[in-house]
Amino acid sequence: MKLNHEKGAAPLYSQIENIIKAQIENGEYAYGDVLPSEKQLQEIFGVSRVTVRQAVSALVNAGYLQSSQGIGTIVIFEKIDEKLKRVISFSEEMEQHGIKMETSYCNITLEKTNKVIAAKLYTKEGDEVYKLVRVRCAKTSPIVYSITYLKKNYELPLEPERYKESLYNFLDTQYGVKIVKGQDTFEATLADREIGKYLDISIGSPVFKRTRKTINQNNEPVEYTVCYYPGDKYKYSVEL
Repeated sequence: MKLNHEKGAAPLYSQIENIIKAQIENGEYAYGDVLPSEKQLQEIFGVSRVTVRQAVSALVNAGYLQSSQGIGTIVIFEKIDEKLKRVISFSEEMEQHGIKMETSYCNITLEKTNKVIAAKLYTKEGDEVYKLVRVRCAKTSPIVYSITYLKKNYELPLEPERYKESLYNFLDTQYGVKIVKGQDTFEATLADREIGKYLDISIGSPVFKRTRKTINQNNEPVEYTVCYYPGDKYKYSVEL
């Protein structure tokens, strides 16, 4: 990425600071994402490690980043979304529309995190997390296929039957975990073989993808969830 080296230009670390800040604010780096390493930033901007450290330090002090030992530098900046009044579970969301949800498939296991999931949950690559896979239906028709990764802060039961109703209600009543903040990302995609199997749709069918990260009352990450909805059965509206 090209910086201005001309006489009178802002210091290089300040230019880098402003570039990364803009990338965070426009969503190129989202809340919970891990920033490239110092070495990578050196290569990206063609500057010294000292210059990179000055820029990162400024962003840490400004509340955009947080250094976490063993993980890296994490984005902690969140845009305020006034349209999202509170975080609710999918069960509650459907209940508001008068739809009673059923769970046709449910499985929970312990798995070691890869780099991506570790970054989303602020843990280390290779640490164990819970992986909860569910298919929720309305009138026997699959509405959502979800994969949820839960940080191993509690000893959760590995009994699928315990997770067939609202996950948020289960965490609240059994462990006192209250979801107080979240971030949803939406995008359109196409069904692959796995998605098609769980949603009972053809490969290549339009699918609505929703990813969510949530925070509890202690400002700790709780879950990272990826949901897939059949494009012909689900829509999401935003009131402006």
